Amino acid sequence: MWQYILEPLAYAHMQRALAGSVAVGVLCAVLGTFVILKNLAFIGEGLAHGSLPGLAIGYALGYNLTLSAGLFTLGLALVIGYVTEKSRVALDTAIGILFSASMALGIVIISLARGFTPDLNAFLFGNVLAIGPADLWLILAISVVVLSCVALLFQPLVAFCFDRELAVVSGLPAARLYYLLLAMIAAAVVASLQAVGIVLVTAFLVIPPAAAFQLTNRFRPLIALAVLLSTVGSVAGLFLSYYLNIASGATIVLTQALLFVLCALLGRHRPPLVRSLGLGHSH
Repeated sequence: MWQYILEPLAYAHMQRALAGSVAVGVLCAVLGTFVILKNLAFIGEGLAHGSLPGLAIGYALGYNLTLSAGLFTLGLALVIGYVTEKSRVALDTAIGILFSASMALGIVIISLARGFTPDLNAFLFGNVLAIGPADLWLILAISVVVLSCVALLFQPLVAFCFDRELAVVSGLPAARLYYLLLAMIAAAVVASLQAVGIVLVTAFLVIPPAAAFQLTNRFRPLIALAVLLSTVGSVAGLFLSYYLNIASGATIVLTQALLFVLCALLGRHRPPLVRSLGLGHSH
């Protein structure tokens, strides 16, 4: 048994893939609980697709693709927040408009560039095995910064995501928390691009927390369980992709989806979501 575990780890690219996928899994699992609580699942999809111009600009200018995509996606997230805060446009409408325009811009930039490199393909379709040393350090840095922000502002973020009006009445800076949450989601999306690609990045944010929601009725254990499920899914999916010789990012997502099905079956008699969070009217 141990030889099946140790054999893939003899390769440096598998070591980086394991570290990167676990880091991304933990990051997205933690943020994903807030994403689901705030009903922001669509924004992960929007920011992932909207990052295409950043990737294209980085490719055209010879910059680090993760860094260029990160800067563009962060800007896009803040624009989405500004539009929804300052106008009468609903969040899902703003996401639809801006990520469609961003996708179109990215396609135009790609069409003007010469060729289409495997590096850009990895971001579009995911290739965790292509994570290089610099990419891994950037992923780890993003994870540490974002998770530190979540730890420092945990209670305000929970209050804001559950009931914004109550958070405002309590004196919390709701608008700033909103922009911060969007920025952290953007950072998590960019960190996930190399691992699973634009097409599948939302799964990292949504599936593990959704699976955890099936099994626990307390918020802190919910985060811990989401992290555990995401880590197990990432590691198991990566090893399966190695031995079956299939796409790593897609295999990780399918493994996480299977874990969700199992959790849903085990937790089918659980109470509704709000009561499960311990945030209902009982307090």
